[in-house]
Formats: sequence, structure tokens, C-alpha cells
Amino acid sequence: MKAGYFIIQKAGKLVGLVSLLCLLILSNTTDLQAEDTFELGMILPVLEEPITLVLNGGNQQTGRVTKWDGESIRIEVSLGGGGAELSFSKDDIKQIIFPGNEFLKTLDEWQQDLAQTENAMALYRAYYQQRGPYFTLMSESELSLFVRYAEYALEKKKPLRAVAMIDAISPHIKEAAVLDRLKEGMLLGFFQGGMRNEAEAKAIDWIKEADPSGPSALGWRLLAQSKYENGEYEKAFWTALIPVTFSNQMPKAHLDVCYALAILSAEELHLKEEPDRLAKEMHDRGFTWPDYIEILKGKAPEAFTIEVAPKLPGETEAELSLEEAPIQNPSPVDPIEELPTRINF
Repeated sequence: MKAGYFIIQKAGKLVGLVSLLCLLILSNTTDLQAEDTFELGMILPVLEEPITLVLNGGNQQTGRVTKWDGESIRIEVSLGGGGAELSFSKDDIKQIIFPGNEFLKTLDEWQQDLAQTENAMALYRAYYQQRGPYFTLMSESELSLFVRYAEYALEKKKPLRAVAMIDAISPHIKEAAVLDRLKEGMLLGFFQGGMRNEAEAKAIDWIKEADPSGPSALGWRLLAQSKYENGEYEKAFWTALIPVTFSNQMPKAHLDVCYALAILSAEELHLKEEPDRLAKEMHDRGFTWPDYIEILKGKAPEAFTIEVAPKLPGETEAELSLEEAPIQNPSPVDPIEELPTRINF
């Protein structure tokens, strides 16, 4: 493979771009006002009420934050008829109790209601604006709210908002499984948001760390899809084929799309046997054609559009060899050594 096969973007440029997204997408309060309903309008003022600091000794102080620099926090508290400002080091703070937790149930209900999508998104953003500055003082269970925000934004076709949220929350997450989800979300967000150069760079990084026989084929899928859309069918074919080759009977996310991209790329390359062979294998393994991907819609091969007749005595040797030598290898001896030699990441 030529040295210029993949282009890696400079890390500084990518970090700067994501930071700009965070500033523009997560800090903008205009949409909150535009999307207000009566119920949302009742919730938002509650989120602006004073917070409560729970200190390591068990004492609590409630007040409005007047300063927070990442190391110490200053709040204004009411004392009888007057007030005072109290300062605390972040090391003295056990927990922050934010007003508005009672509306998390409302947020869950809005997420399940398609008619409330805009209100759910607005409430997520309001929670971020309330709590985002204090991520370093929050537990991972509390931060899970914003992991859900990123995943909801992806689901609702707001990929750049998801990218910004993932960039903001990832430095504060330690659990490996959650970080893996966020990495995949970042990759999908770049891709769905039309930032294809960034998506390819992230996909290559993802692939370098991934096991080709692991539970997800996302990096290969997005890289193959990008190459297919650009008319680079040979690169798309070999890239999509890697997770297919090393898949087994365990579930593997995005494998259906990899099969489909390999089939269509093989057709574009005018390969004789591979399209039908892959289509039959994909169908026999119980996959349906992924019409939910726009470039694949309406392109299902005959294996998915006609009923396959039962096998009859006297099948040809070609048919038998097709069944006996699937492209998918359920148990490679060494996945790295078995990789197709045409691909070099």
C-alpha cells in the first residue's frame, strides 16, 4: 500500500477544532430560550438556584458561586439579614449538591417521547451549563448524565454537539468500558458531522488499538465507508473485509455494514466470485441488509431479495466449495498474522 494511503491530521489542529466546537455548541444559551415550553420554563430557573457544598467533615454550606478557578471555590452565603463570602479548597469538598435533580426523571421521560426531543436536548444543555465547570468535583456516577447526553445527541442527529460533549467529559472518566463508548461516539460524531478528514484520522487511531476479532468493527466500517464514498473501491473492499475475516459467532457491532461495503466494493471492482460469495455468507449468518445507511439503501444483492431454494442432491463442486470455504474465518490462529496483506495501517 502506498505511503500516502491514509492522512493523519496534526493533533494540535484537531484539539483546537474540538475546543472551538465546545465553545460554540455547549456554551450557547440562545437555543434554551428559543425552545422554552411552559414546563421547561419552570425548570430552568430552578437550575440557577444556589448550590450546596458538602465538606469532608460533614458540614454543608449553601450559596451562589462567585469564583471558581479549578483549585478553590468561593460562595456567597446568607447570614441572617446579611451575607458573607466563604472560600474552600477543592480538596475540602466531598460533593456538590446541585438544584434540579428532581427533574432528571422528566428528562428521562422526554428522551422516550419523540415530540419532546428539542426540550430534552435543551434540558441536557441546561444541566451542562449548570454543572460543566465542576466536572473535576463530580463522581463518575454523576458524570454519567453527560455520557448519556453525548449518546442522545448522536442518536438525534446532532453529531457535532456529541463531539463537543465527549471532548468535555472524557478527561474526567476512568472506567475503560465507558471510555471505549466515548471514543466510538467521537468517531461517529466526526463522521456523521461531515468532518471526514478528522474521522479518518480517528478511525486509524482506533484500528491501531482494536482487536479485529473484538466486539466492534466501527473503525473499519467508517474507514471503508469513507473510501467507498470517494470511489476508492479497492481500499474500501480490503478495509471492510478485515473484521469480516476475523469475526466469529459472537456479536460484533457494525459487521453488517462491513459485509455490505465489501460486497458493493467487490461489484464495483468487477470481481467474479466475491460479491455472491460474501452476500450468501452474510445472509446465512442471519444478517439483514443495512438499509439504514443511506449509501447502502436499495442496493441489496439478490441473496436478500429472493428466497433461497433448499439444497438439492447433485450440487456443483463450485457450490460445495463455496459453502466449505467461507471468507469469514470463525477462529483464526493468529488474527494479526492472518490479516489480508493488501492492508497496512
